[in-house]
Formats: sequence, C-alpha cells, structure tokens
Amino acid sequence: MPSSESGAPEVERPDEGAKGFAGAADHVTVGAAVTELTRRLAQPAVEFTASGTAALEAALEVLGIGRGDEVVVPDVGCHSVAAAVVRRGAIPVFTGVGEALTLDPRGVSLACGLRTRAVVAVHQYGLPCDVPGIMKTVGPDIPVIEDVAQTWGSAVGGAPAGSLGTIAVISFGSTKPVALGAGGALFGPASLIRGAVSRGDGADRQLLRPPSAARFPAPLLARLPKALARADRLLASRRAAVEAFLRGPLAQELRLPPTPSGSSSGWTRTPLYPIAPATSVTAEQVERLEACHGPVQRMHATPPSALPMFRGSTTRVTGGGRRLTEPLLVKMGSPR
Repeated sequence: MPSSESGAPEVERPDEGAKGFAGAADHVTVGAAVTELTRRLAQPAVEFTASGTAALEAALEVLGIGRGDEVVVPDVGCHSVAAAVVRRGAIPVFTGVGEALTLDPRGVSLACGLRTRAVVAVHQYGLPCDVPGIMKTVGPDIPVIEDVAQTWGSAVGGAPAGSLGTIAVISFGSTKPVALGAGGALFGPASLIRGAVSRGDGADRQLLRPPSAARFPAPLLARLPKALARADRLLASRRAAVEAFLRGPLAQELRLPPTPSGSSSGWTRTPLYPIAPATSVTAEQVERLEACHGPVQRMHATPPSALPMFRGSTTRVTGGGRRLTEPLLVKMGSPR
C-alpha cells in the first residue's frame, strides 16, 4: 500500500539534507535511488538512521518492545542484533541455528514463551531466512523484524527479502552489500514508522512520540545511486561465481547450505560444508578454494550468547538447530 497520494514511497526527508552537497541533477538521481531502494524491498516507506543497529533499535521501539519483553534472535553471526535488544531493556532469546545459518520455524517455536514480543529474522550472509514459515508459526500477534543488512537480492517464495516481515532494517556500512560507509534504515508502513527518527528541526515537536536521536548522516545519501548499481554488479558476480563452483571439482567435496524451497540467495558470503559427514575442511581444500574462488574465512568461534558484553544482562538460550561442523565462508565473486 503506497504511503503518499502519488503512490511513491514516503521518505522522511534525508535526501533534502543532501541538497547542499550535490547539484539539482544529482538530487533527482538520489530521489530516484531512494524510490528504487524501497521498490527492491517492496516496502511503502523508509526512515533513514545513523546505523543498522540504530534502525533495529528504532524498529523495536515503534513496535513497543521494552523492559522485560523477550525477543527471539539467532545465536550466530553479528552481536549487534542482540545488543539492540538489550539496549531497549528487553531480553534476547538466543536461538541455535542449523546448517542453513538462519532461524527456522521449529527453532523459533521452541524459543517462544509467554513474554515473547518479537522475532528478528536475519538473512545471514545473504542466505534466505524462512520468514513466511516463522510468521505462520508465531501468528499475527508477534511481529517479525527482517534484518537485511547482510543481503541484497535474496528472495523467499519469489518475494524479496525485506518484504515479508512486519518491518525491515538495513545497514549501509562499508562492508555491507549496499555500502555508503555508514548509516542504516528501517522500512515498513508509514503509519508505523513515521517519526521514528528525529529530523533535527521544529517538525519534531509535532511528533506523537519521542523520536530516536540517531539521525542519518545526510551527505552520504548522495552515494546511494552508485551504491545500488555496485550492489547489483556484485550480486551478479557472486551468483556467477557460485554457479562456476557448482560446475567445478570442489563441488564433489564441499556443498552449499540448505535453503528454503523456492528461495534464492544473495551469497554475500558462500558457506561451504564438507560432503563427508562429521568431517572438517582440510588445509588443502582451503588452498584450492582461495586459488579458484576467493578469500576464505572461518565462522566466529564464539556465539553471540557467550560474549562478555551479555554477561551482565538477562538473556535466555534455547537449542533450536545445530551444526555438526562449522562451514567455511568464501567471498566468491568479489573483486580481488
């Protein structure tokens, strides 16, 4: 549903701040890029923020998540997801994930309790998370926040990642698929997210709730047109590289993670597991991967639930999925 009479997505004016840093023609391009960003995520409105973490905090706030509420998060990857929950005074429920490296409906079902107020579904490494299955599991009263900071071009059941949940959040950090160097955004119905972030002017006095002070660094928005074009180029390159891997000899020894039926991945990183069960990838395989397909890195050895930053906070850990071995993460299709 469009959030303006013209049918265009509603934007809370971050591009106006960019006018002083670009000419009129550039400003038109920036406006078109913002429209394209919301179109690609199939969202009606966007609010830009200082970072992806700030976007997630703002999303939790507009959903009314606060002290004592539980929020289901994956116990893998970046700590910032759980950190945003803690900063809202809520309780992260760390949930194990299997080889898909994303939350699944069964794990979420086991994690939910009487105090569950939201689920954060992260499309980890560009892998599609089964958001429709999770939403069906939790029902309409528990919102699902999609975190698309690590993906671009992923889809589930033909719908783009970011379009399936109650709200979506993204990061524009320098290592992210859509990289501006900093900043983030939250997406959703204008009636829900409007006024979530301060504009820094007199208009803030008319808002119906206190806004987040984590404003987007407006000059960076001028980079959005090129960032979207770059994200598309890298997506095509990564997908071609994965296809080349599948045609090569290493595909007889290593395999991709499972993904939901009818989904497609953005492959921000390509996780690879040994085909032989309960074995580890050998040093010789790593050498061949790096020579043929790109840089290789290991998963974080410590899950977010075990990090020191959460020792003083109330948390809960549930089993969910499990992995017999950790995958290698290969940066396929990226410039060397």
